Amino acid sequence: MKILYDHQMFTIQKFGGISRIFIELMRELSQYSECVIDWYRGWHKDGYDVSDFRPRLRRYWSFPGGDQSQLNRLGWKVFNLTAPQVYDLYHPTYYDISLLPLVKHQKLVITVHDLILEKFLCDLERFQPQIQAKKKLVEQADLIFVNSLNTQRDLTEMLKVDAAKIVLTPWGTHIDAIIPTPLPELNEEKPYFLYVGTRSKYKNFSLLVQAFAQSSWLAANFRVICFGGTSDFTPPEREIMVEHNVLDNFSYLAGDDAVLKTLYQQAQALVYTSRYEGFGLPLLEAMTCNCPVICCPTSSLPEVVGEAAIFFNSDSVEALVSALTTAVTDTAKRQDILAKGQDRAKLFSWQKTAKLTLQGYQQVLKGVN
Repeated sequence: MKILYDHQMFTIQKFGGISRIFIELMRELSQYSECVIDWYRGWHKDGYDVSDFRPRLRRYWSFPGGDQSQLNRLGWKVFNLTAPQVYDLYHPTYYDISLLPLVKHQKLVITVHDLILEKFLCDLERFQPQIQAKKKLVEQADLIFVNSLNTQRDLTEMLKVDAAKIVLTPWGTHIDAIIPTPLPELNEEKPYFLYVGTRSKYKNFSLLVQAFAQSSWLAANFRVICFGGTSDFTPPEREIMVEHNVLDNFSYLAGDDAVLKTLYQQAQALVYTSRYEGFGLPLLEAMTCNCPVICCPTSSLPEVVGEAAIFFNSDSVEALVSALTTAVTDTAKRQDILAKGQDRAKLFSWQKTAKLTLQGYQQVLKGVN
């Protein structure tokens, strides 16, 4: 089984959920003798250490210097022109349909992570090229992987995809293997709730700001550390915090997975205000790190946490205040969701993800000579 992966997501993310999926897939699948893997990493900006599985790849092209789109187009062309055989499977890491004509392959498989653009941003002109490219790939794909039943439902309802063409492959997490970075300064200030990820509109971050504004007790005794995303707080975000008189309660921190693990381990809880996700990886990471989870019972999130969370209504500031308060005052409830979270986290692993992916590959190749 000859499989080709490309450079797309590795030119976009230094680290991130989507690029992490493909790193872990290659790491796991390269251990199967039947999988012959070629990876054109090209000129990239990601920071992953792949030294443990790189020797198991048949062909691997990687160049320093960050993303160089024109060089990558040339490199991609040469990589495919010099391919020793036709690939059984091409599994692109994102939705650039212009790469397809250069690949000699029998079957196209793709991963659809969510339909966030289609649900929330389809009226914005700048997202139309990506939405249309994804739609074309969905139509051309021989098999589509999704990470949740929620995304599968969205595909069948919104894009009219035949359910028989879809394979469910929930994500895993590698955070259990990470050695945390000591951060003694965390204990020098008030205890904190942790917010992980971007703060786009559908992420509902403003509700957390309003919750701290509404509860003088929370504002007096706790703070929020926001980790990751694309940048520090924007001027409009700061304006909202100033307007609600809670700017001092919020701070932004960037870092690697070792820093993130420490933040999970010492947080009062992970607060995940998002209204919609394709999966919800921070929830799984938090449960793995024995960090309580506060989230909405919407989209894919219940698929990840089961009953191992304090749920709140995504439209209610009062409900979020109550959930935050419960997490730090109700010891019995806290211990209950921590225990359930530990059990729940054991249901997910990259080994399972890879095994299900391999079964999907085998399924789509049946009948191919």
